[in-house]
Amino acid sequence: MDTARDGHAMLAYAMNGEALPLQHGYPLRLVVPGWYGVASVKWLTAIEVADQACEAYFQTGKYWYESDGGPRHPVTLQRVRAVITDPGDGEELPIGDLTVRGVAWSGAAAIAQVELGIDDGPWQAARLIGDRHQHSWQWWELLTKLTRPGEYSIRARSTDLAGNTQPSQPPWNRQGYGNNAVQEVRVRVTP
Repeated sequence: MDTARDGHAMLAYAMNGEALPLQHGYPLRLVVPGWYGVASVKWLTAIEVADQACEAYFQTGKYWYESDGGPRHPVTLQRVRAVITDPGDGEELPIGDLTVRGVAWSGAAAIAQVELGIDDGPWQAARLIGDRHQHSWQWWELLTKLTRPGEYSIRARSTDLAGNTQPSQPPWNRQGYGNNAVQEVRVRVTP
């Protein structure tokens, strides 16, 4: 109820200036900023306030984090994550200057920092582009130099202002939801 009352949840009836497509929830979809899409009700035709959780199939049996021996809890808030949008995985690049770009987000708070690791080198701080806002993408970039031909690994991780940082490995759960492990792209540098 607190999330519904905070004033950020919205009812969407259009997307990109056109009526909401059927596959995205036409006629109306509940959108909760910062929550995964699976927690946003599609094909909404009525709203009922209840004093207990919804007992629909997906809400009770599927959209839950379940790990061996750990507590079971619903998939809601998006985990902190950064992804590399450029260069692409497997891309061939010339030796020299390289700008690595991407986007980061978190459901808990605005992005505090994005770091990149080249091969086994230390994490380097990327430059955040634009203002920080909760519930919106944070664009970022890192200017670097690749000085030798060969294969390189580029990794990206982000931390939000709530102190959440991407893990190196995805936390295991039965359905595989919320995978926010550090992303890696591999590039090949040619002379």
